[in-house]
Amino acid sequence: MKAGMKYSRKTCGMRTVHKTGKIGCDGGTLPPRDGLRYFSGGWILAGILVLLLIFPLSASATSPSDVQLSYLEQEETLQVTITHNSYLPSSHYIKRVEIQKNSEKPVVYEYTNQPDKATFAYRYKLPLREGDRVEVKAICNLYGSRSASLVISGPASK
Repeated sequence: MKAGMKYSRKTCGMRTVHKTGKIGCDGGTLPPRDGLRYFSGGWILAGILVLLLIFPLSASATSPSDVQLSYLEQEETLQVTITHNSYLPSSHYIKRVEIQKNSEKPVVYEYTNQPDKATFAYRYKLPLREGDRVEVKAICNLYGSRSASLVISGPASK
């Protein structure tokens, strides 16, 4: 650069890289950029905004607070009532319900949202007999799970 002229990144013309690794500008050379000194503040701001958008969603993530089971004998249907508070049931929801009868392999039902912001029920066709034990686990897509079990008793005595 000419004597008396200040370096200005905006007025730098053609840039070339010399064998020494230095960057050429208008016939002179500039030292290579050194790390975070020239790191754009925009990237830092973008990173902070991403964290702020993700944090509230994960901070409000709650596990299911209750799972209630009832068996509708006439219909041979297991009703699973789940309480899971969610402000956004399309992005924070019960993603999986696992039902295990006695010691058999669990049957898994997958979901991509939940029907209500707080309490809702699912019904599953499941033939059960006296003495059968059913274990149900409701799993949140963001955090936690809750389980409940039910043992089928015989007819009520009069």
